[in-house]
Amino acid sequence: MADAARFRSGLLYGLVAYIWWGLVPLYFAALKDAGVPAGEILAHRIAWALPILLVLTAFAGGWADLGRVLRSRKLVLTLLLSAVLLAANWLLYIYATLTNRVAEASLGYYMLPLVNAALATTVLGERLRPLHYPALALVALGVAIPFVAAGTFTWIAVALPISFGIYGLVRKTVAVESTTGLTVESLLLLPPSLGYLLYLAANGQSHFAGDWAVNGLIAFSGIVTVVPLLTFTLSLRRLPLLTMSFIQFVSPTVQMLLAVAVLGEVLTPDRVAAFACVWLAVAVFVVDATRQMRAARERRGVSPPVLRLDRRADAAPLPTRLTR
Repeated sequence: MADAARFRSGLLYGLVAYIWWGLVPLYFAALKDAGVPAGEILAHRIAWALPILLVLTAFAGGWADLGRVLRSRKLVLTLLLSAVLLAANWLLYIYATLTNRVAEASLGYYMLPLVNAALATTVLGERLRPLHYPALALVALGVAIPFVAAGTFTWIAVALPISFGIYGLVRKTVAVESTTGLTVESLLLLPPSLGYLLYLAANGQSHFAGDWAVNGLIAFSGIVTVVPLLTFTLSLRRLPLLTMSFIQFVSPTVQMLLAVAVLGEVLTPDRVAAFACVWLAVAVFVVDATRQMRAARERRGVSPPVLRLDRRADAAPLPTRLTR
């Protein structure tokens, strides 16, 4: 019963995280209606998330680990690189929403597991499983179809998973717990973020003034960032990796449905064909992951292990999107 309750709670936390991430375009669309540009949204997101992360660090007793990281020049420099990659990924996603390209962004996040597989092969020297080759070929076809049909390159769909995939590779090199790592990254990004916000205020271009409704919406960016991170971490402690591999596709699915049903985007025939290729690639990936997990279970003669989070294990790249 305890294991069943643990699984149910993990599934609930995971669904909250991924549905929340899927609904984030609605928040960015509201900021767009208020006239807030992408750069200012990003700066506010970093500035308002940091206090919440510091509270979570205090609540979890993570001050010692935070101090350990900040005293290490190597860890700080590595996390500075990961912070820049993370900020670029966030900015791309915000830009995609503000320019009515949420469907294209969701296509990119469907590609993320396959991009991770490609990066692991080319950078880490890991070997692809046989079914990964046709899956990656289908992803390449999905990217090529809109380009051939309309002469436009779906660069956002490519840049989003690649930027986060490289971020995961960088984070693999540091033995830092996820919340501590994000807190340090936010600390490192805070000076340029505050500098930019002060510049906007000095030139009368800041949107954080006067209208309390807009101010509240901007300040809510901290909650938007941290809540799915916290629920994701709670889910990761309770669910097997295979389950996480399945539910990670909830987020781009919600994004795509929002793009068409709420945000007024249109799926052209070439985009539908591109999605079909990527969905088929995802199906191949999931089938292979299922077979791999079943074979491992049969070899051990036990149930699949639940991934647990600790200081050392969390340094490895997570199988799903951690922040957005």
